[in-house]
Amino acid sequence: MGRSSTSVDVAVIGAGPYGLSLAAHLRARGVEHRIFGESMGPWKHNMPRGMLLKSYPWATSLSDPGSEFTVKSFSTERALPYHDTLTPLTLERFIDYAEAFRMRYVPTVENKKLTALEVIDGGLRASLDDGETVNARRVVVAVGTLPFKYLPKEVADLPAELCSHSGAYGSFDALDGKEVTVVGSGSSATDLAALLHERGIPVSLVARAQRMRFANRPRNRSSVERMMAPLSGIGPGWALTACANYPHLIQLLSEERRIRLANAKALGPLGGAFVKDRVVGKVPMWLGTSLQGIGIRNGRVLLDLASTDGARQSLQTDHVIFATGYKIDVSRLNFLNPTLLRQIHLVEGAPQLSPQYETSIPGLHFIGPAAANSFGPVCRFVYGTYHPARALAQYFSSILVGSRPARQVRPFDRTVLP
Repeated sequence: MGRSSTSVDVAVIGAGPYGLSLAAHLRARGVEHRIFGESMGPWKHNMPRGMLLKSYPWATSLSDPGSEFTVKSFSTERALPYHDTLTPLTLERFIDYAEAFRMRYVPTVENKKLTALEVIDGGLRASLDDGETVNARRVVVAVGTLPFKYLPKEVADLPAELCSHSGAYGSFDALDGKEVTVVGSGSSATDLAALLHERGIPVSLVARAQRMRFANRPRNRSSVERMMAPLSGIGPGWALTACANYPHLIQLLSEERRIRLANAKALGPLGGAFVKDRVVGKVPMWLGTSLQGIGIRNGRVLLDLASTDGARQSLQTDHVIFATGYKIDVSRLNFLNPTLLRQIHLVEGAPQLSPQYETSIPGLHFIGPAAANSFGPVCRFVYGTYHPARALAQYFSSILVGSRPARQVRPFDRTVLP
């Protein structure tokens, strides 16, 4: 296929919650843009069916220009059971909601992959996997967490049939008939353990934590409780409420304080509220245990474990899943070449961003989890879509639309398609 070249004011890379929300706001303001990526791809392919979202349903809506199309309104229109806090939101429901959001607000998602990005006069050039190149005055990277899966260095050389990351599921078909060990103590670890156990796959948990921590089951709270620890979109308490509602103020703090907030202990490993009873007493756990070494014996994985008192023990298993989270490191984004990377001012692997989410390369912006070191922990949650979507759409409208002839933007289709 021959290469073609086009130009656009704004190119959005990634069609997850952050990319879709931004594109919805850009469309409402008449900002010329294109959005690339599979709509909700990682949510469809890299998260297991049956998973429950840890965030409250009321805090899991994408950002639309009128703040109208929420998970609640979607559920109500389809006569689906819903409660703001007392019932969990399933992965399947959230994906269906996001797809309805896309059809309503972002009908032009292009399922193309960015392969290279380079600086040119007046902006950036994006090369796509179908051979097209797009010259964009602004590029917004909204790739989520999937490119930043973290695995201990000890397992880097183990074959995929023996070792994987929790972000690889998806389907459990490849694990049927195997004995599985999950390493970790957060929501990914406990969700996987529960789902594997309920599928009939023998599974155990290994964690450094002395005990497994789970979120409290939601309940109606008194007015005093709400005053003492208000419930924000990312968790309870005044500190998290400030982080959730004022990311633009977090960006003004010192680098040290921003990084500390982005990795707040309150957001540390924590199982979902509705998973505890599905795991505790049902899945064998090796707690207070750290991994000292890993190898292969007779086609199985051999884990060398050490408890806090120094005692050593070995555990054999057919497959190990590391639910060890994600570590932002933009050098792992294959479309950023070494020359471009050297021009980006990084803070512990993440780009240092301006109030407009702009890197040290003019015209290159990052939103979503990669922005957490600059704008705080809300960037790691769907709830955080509202701020960059509104702020960037307003900013781009002010600097780009005025230099273009007025365009006629079709009104939104208010019908929710099936």
